[in-house]
Amino acid sequence: MNVVIINNLARFPGTARWDFDLVRYEDFIDHRAHRVSYIANRRGLSAITARVDSCRVYEFDRLDDAAAYRPVLAEIAREHGPIDRLIVFSESLQDLGAQLREEFGIPGKWPEENRLGRDKLVMKQKVTAAGLRTPRYTAVTALMIDHAIAFAAGTGYPVILKPINGQSSQGVRKIDSEAQLRMAMAALPAEEHWDLEEYIAGILLHVDGLVDTAGKVTLLVPSRYVNTCLDFTFGAPLGAIMLEPGTALHATVTRFSKQCIEAIGLKACPFHLELFHTADDDLVFLEVGARVGGADVPSVIHQATGINLFGEWLNMSLGQPATLSAPPRSIGAWLMFPRPAGLPLRVQSVTRFHGRLRSLYRQLVPEEGEVIEHEDGYCSMQSGRFLFAASSADQVVKDVEHVLSEFSITTIEP
Repeated sequence: MNVVIINNLARFPGTARWDFDLVRYEDFIDHRAHRVSYIANRRGLSAITARVDSCRVYEFDRLDDAAAYRPVLAEIAREHGPIDRLIVFSESLQDLGAQLREEFGIPGKWPEENRLGRDKLVMKQKVTAAGLRTPRYTAVTALMIDHAIAFAAGTGYPVILKPINGQSSQGVRKIDSEAQLRMAMAALPAEEHWDLEEYIAGILLHVDGLVDTAGKVTLLVPSRYVNTCLDFTFGAPLGAIMLEPGTALHATVTRFSKQCIEAIGLKACPFHLELFHTADDDLVFLEVGARVGGADVPSVIHQATGINLFGEWLNMSLGQPATLSAPPRSIGAWLMFPRPAGLPLRVQSVTRFHGRLRSLYRQLVPEEGEVIEHEDGYCSMQSGRFLFAASSADQVVKDVEHVLSEFSITTIEP
């Protein structure tokens, strides 16, 4: 096959950081049997560890400009024949990858199919049509202020306003009054559609797994968030704890999540689904991404099941044998504390927990004297990142709660 990989995910071999250490292209693809070309930015070059004579590498300053790819893809096609696969793991590049596949006739997800895991309006339409609960929602533009106000009057405040294809809670706003809604609507980009939806009170869950080429969910791992991604943007710690198999909630969430994935029509990909568990014991679909979950989700799933979501995604994409299911061997959890405000800052002290907690198997905290700089993404140097695994859910919960209560970091100006 003639395979092109677009990569902006960083690896840090030889360090304590585990950022994207499961993205092992050289292990997933036989570079001797296939012609492999990489297109990466400077950050993404760190994940390309194949022998230099086994592939071709193109470095771009930016990876978000479709026009920059066209001459490179045309050159690769002239030299090696039609491109058989275009591999893109990053959520921020899924739309671009789908566009390029369609332009160059490359098999895989084209824009229409890609929207199923990107467009929050489309996915909610499909879930609602299947008789499953979603927040009440409507599409709005900057010119639809009266429509937005009428919608909010019907649902009651607060309401949530967010991009239809956003990620990591970027651009998401919780709006508490008509005055706030008017201001938010007036600030929207002209003619751009946004998602205005009912606020759902409840516990936020994330559900991760794999769906095969026929659209059957083969792996499903539900977890309960510790706070939310939106809370994290305001300085709260973020994490999640896997639900214990065999419990009534695990069974209900598993059934509901499979129904949602099948209703949307995802195929041959991992998924990261979010839903609410309300005080009335109802489940409410929020959104789904047709990609590997962010933060430390893939690390926890790999520890618990032995399955590398990135590797099996690529195996399905290439038509290679894939391991798409495995029973959990442990209950896992992840937890991170955001960087302090006012960066750059030098670390004076930071709490460490190794050897003190039974389920904690990995931690990443900055060293005393280290200067913390700004980095994009959850998988980066934060104030602290912690991974947990144990056979007992009670033990994991206890240890996560201990870290939440005891962790601290002090900093000074560099």
